[in-house]
Amino acid sequence: MTRRATPARLIAVLGGLVVVLAAALLAAAASGPAGGWSADSRIVLELRLPRALVAALVGGALSICGATFQAVLRNPLASPFVLGVSGGGSLGAVIAILLGVPPLMPGVPSIPLFAFAGCLLAIGIIHLGASRRGHLLAHDLLLAGVVANSFFLAAMAVLQYVADPTQTARIVHWTLGSIQSSAVPLPVTAVLMAVGVALVMMHANDLNLLSVGDETATNLGVDVTRARRHAFLAASLMVGAAVAVSGPIAFVGLFVPHAVRFFTGPDHRILLPASFLAGAAFLVLADTAARAAFAPHELPVGVLTAVIGAPAFYVLLIRQRDRTTERTDA
Repeated sequence: MTRRATPARLIAVLGGLVVVLAAALLAAAASGPAGGWSADSRIVLELRLPRALVAALVGGALSICGATFQAVLRNPLASPFVLGVSGGGSLGAVIAILLGVPPLMPGVPSIPLFAFAGCLLAIGIIHLGASRRGHLLAHDLLLAGVVANSFFLAAMAVLQYVADPTQTARIVHWTLGSIQSSAVPLPVTAVLMAVGVALVMMHANDLNLLSVGDETATNLGVDVTRARRHAFLAASLMVGAAVAVSGPIAFVGLFVPHAVRFFTGPDHRILLPASFLAGAAFLVLADTAARAAFAPHELPVGVLTAVIGAPAFYVLLIRQRDRTTERTDA
């Protein structure tokens, strides 16, 4: 039975996730080698809390984008990594590192700009490859994304091979994903993510119908090509902003939407905001754990999300299969 997006259910789910996110932010602000809340307030307010907020914004963005891609492509394995958007961003960052591009102007670092430009290039290539006589079909979009991602990964391997040891170390660190190295100001990150979330949420009802099928959506009055294009572009731009801020962080956009869907059902009016809040809390907690696991050294958070996300997704897949089997037998 499909869960309906009743007001009471919406309040209960989102309210609970807000509490979880608030607790995660408090834990992140209080966690560190300087001694928790007894530490200098400047450490908490100027270092830990802004970093936790950046992690929340990036995690929320990746999660809501994963949920959007899965609906747009009607594929449960769709994620920012599979579609190649983050791959294009990574290639842009690698080029900036290899060329040693200096800041274009004070306060404007080159690597995030090159990463965002790489994401824009990936979006253009994928969209051009998937467009066919004015139509944008889900399987064409998926295939174009997979091919583009393979090319970006191959190009990155070539560039990393010709890089010197110092550049290679910087490339490896960036491609593992880290909130620590974020050079994008928090207000800029917040504005970009807020705009992206608003644009995606505008298509929540369309995503409900697209996830059922193009024919059903068309019969119910949805302009399928327009809705798919707008949702894809909005989510992709948000992924570009997230990759520019923190580098590619694996499994958040794949695992979190599925975990949330397990509890909320498929209605995107609940799923999208719930995915954002759950992804925000997940990455804040993961980043806090990455700081504490090997202190005083820091584990890139992208490594930890992959280590946690892969087995967790496997367990979730088995539980979903068992639940589906029980419904079928009943």
